[in-house]
Amino acid sequence: MPPRVETASSAPPRSGEPERDDELSRRFCPPVHYVVEIKSVTELLKLHKYESGVFEAGGYQWSLCLYPEGHKDPEGKVYMSMYLSIEEPNKLGNSERVVVDYKFFVFDNIRGQYATFKEKGKELRAFSKAKPQWGLSKFLSLASFNNTASGFRRGESCIFGAEVLVSNRERKKETLTIIRDPPHYITTRKIRQFSTSNRNPQYSDPFTLGTRRTWKLKVFPQRHGDREGNSLSVHLQAHNLLPRNKMYVKAKLRVLNNNDHRNDKEKIVSGWLSANNYNCGHPDFMSWGGSLQTEWRVRSQERTGNYSPNPRHIRCRED
Repeated sequence: MPPRVETASSAPPRSGEPERDDELSRRFCPPVHYVVEIKSVTELLKLHKYESGVFEAGGYQWSLCLYPEGHKDPEGKVYMSMYLSIEEPNKLGNSERVVVDYKFFVFDNIRGQYATFKEKGKELRAFSKAKPQWGLSKFLSLASFNNTASGFRRGESCIFGAEVLVSNRERKKETLTIIRDPPHYITTRKIRQFSTSNRNPQYSDPFTLGTRRTWKLKVFPQRHGDREGNSLSVHLQAHNLLPRNKMYVKAKLRVLNNNDHRNDKEKIVSGWLSANNYNCGHPDFMSWGGSLQTEWRVRSQERTGNYSPNPRHIRCRED
């Protein structure tokens, strides 16, 4: 939509106007939501008010309103005034509020950066049917704008911009529960008909440990890297995790040696599990070569597991 120009003599809004933050940060990145380049600055300064075209941000329509001589202080210093307006405010409900964090920008042609103008001490403003406009009456002094050393004006050209962050009323909420000193559970499971020639994952029967959560132990030969075919991967696998939820798990996985438990293999694993990432384990849990036996028995505690190179058992125990 093309810009709208108004030359009426009505004064800009004055009630409850905020002050501008004196700290002007600068950045190279242009404003996200709207940029307007004015190529007739001399004619702009003759106008009482300039209204930009309409732009969208956060699901609402907005426009900028610039008064070239919008404010004069008691010492006679003249300021440009800049305002953000929500379009068609009468379509808002009587109690509806659109909460916004807004910023204005002016391009500095000398430094190649955008100077940021924002309110002092307040981050959010509520736009409504009764209050459809917020902004800065002392946006930028006319003397600073016209001063060539400031870089804001380059002959007959200047660039203004805006960013409008709309705060949604519907927010995501998360609850974190940390269990101090959780109980330890141990169980034993058998991986039936374990085969050293099977390159696919092989699983224990499902089991539960202290909670309604269902677990399985998953084992398979290492299929990638230098240890391919010579290393066994052991993982604890969670089931029935809720979508978009995560659960932290710390487990001790142990493979039991049936002949001599002093040679049991044990590793501690941990991680955040979700419906899309439900395995917690070690891809290079132990060397295996071709010496593994064909029957596995698994002993398990909710977050751990264990082995044996006459491997008949994996123990999983939760720490």
